Amino acid sequence: MTTADLYRRLTLPPRVVVFGWQLVPYTVGHAILFDRLEIESVTTPAEICLAARLCSMPSGEAERWLSGRWSGWRLRWMVWTRAAWMRDPAEVEKAVEVWSQWLDEQTRFPRYVNKSGSGEESGVPFCQRLRIVLMGRLGYSASEVARTPYLQALWDYVAWAESEGLVNVPHGMEEEKEKELIEQADKVAKILAEGRYKPNA
Repeated sequence: MTTADLYRRLTLPPRVVVFGWQLVPYTVGHAILFDRLEIESVTTPAEICLAARLCSMPSGEAERWLSGRWSGWRLRWMVWTRAAWMRDPAEVEKAVEVWSQWLDEQTRFPRYVNKSGSGEESGVPFCQRLRIVLMGRLGYSASEVARTPYLQALWDYVAWAESEGLVNVPHGMEEEKEKELIEQADKVAKILAEGRYKPNA
């Protein structure tokens, strides 16, 4: 898939339903909320149920739904109304698969090459760095950041970083080609690790 193909996804939001809830576009607000809840992966019935519920509403509404005075009752009602799905391993597996594919579609952005030189991983959470750039460099308000689709925010962030000379986005690199190169590198690494490489005499 080319960089242009990835960009076109911004205009083609998928219609995805998990446990009876139709998911809305994943926004920066959702990403920040998931960071705060320390939800990094979704595998269990309770996790997939909560993740689907939170992403079936705008992030501001999801935050109020979680923090309101009736949040405990809401969580119990959510589990009770979805109990039949949550008790069926096949339904849970299907929901996790659909969710994972949806999240990948909502968060995948082009590969880029870091040109800043340090190569060290930042200790600041990415969502916070994204938020600061959107507000401080690109003129977003705090409320606009929360409502912005995650993919749109990522494209704005990467485009700004490239214009500043911080990164470079390769043009036309296809995902299949990239996968092929990685597989070739893995094969060479395996040959070297097993001592099967014989240099030409």
